[in-house]
Amino acid sequence: MQADKWVIVTFIPLAICSIAALALIMERCFYVFSKRGLDKQHYKDMTLALKRRDLSMAIRILEINERGYQDAIDELRLHQGGDKQLRDEAVKIALMRYANLLRRRMSGLVTVAALAPMLGLLGTIVGLMRSFYDIGLSEGPVEPATVADGLWQALSTTAAGMVIAVVCILFHALIGSYIRRHLAEATEVMNYISHNLQLGSGCHD
Repeated sequence: MQADKWVIVTFIPLAICSIAALALIMERCFYVFSKRGLDKQHYKDMTLALKRRDLSMAIRILEINERGYQDAIDELRLHQGGDKQLRDEAVKIALMRYANLLRRRMSGLVTVAALAPMLGLLGTIVGLMRSFYDIGLSEGPVEPATVADGLWQALSTTAAGMVIAVVCILFHALIGSYIRRHLAEATEVMNYISHNLQLGSGCHD
């Protein structure tokens, strides 16, 4: 019974870490992967509209099919007839605000990834301490099962901590990579349209 209590005590922090990691991963995946930009066909349609100097059509294609950086599109439309520098600054601020929303809680995954192996190591130390404690209480020959039980606890907590850390690091890299690609596409599209707006205003001048 005492051995079971030690096992439960050492695994509780790891269980909390795993629940926190699962909640963060599910929330970030649901939020981030629901933010999509233009697919290849709509990007091609937008590019053709810009080549025809049909800026209203290009922005309309972007508004209808884009599901992420809508605030940046609104800023672009709001300032489309104004100064390019002010327009680009407004779009940049909107994209930065959007990037902060995408990256929110990502540091939580890093924290769990760093904390889980340390908790696993703590469980390892507790398991070894329990083994030596049981050996010290033994008056006769030491039974292998006495040592093996503590070693099992020590190694299993380390393994659990490493698994949690690996999963957190993997999803952090996966989600982070998607965010970078998505923001790069958003910046490219916004700059492309802003540049063509400037060309259009230059032609009218």
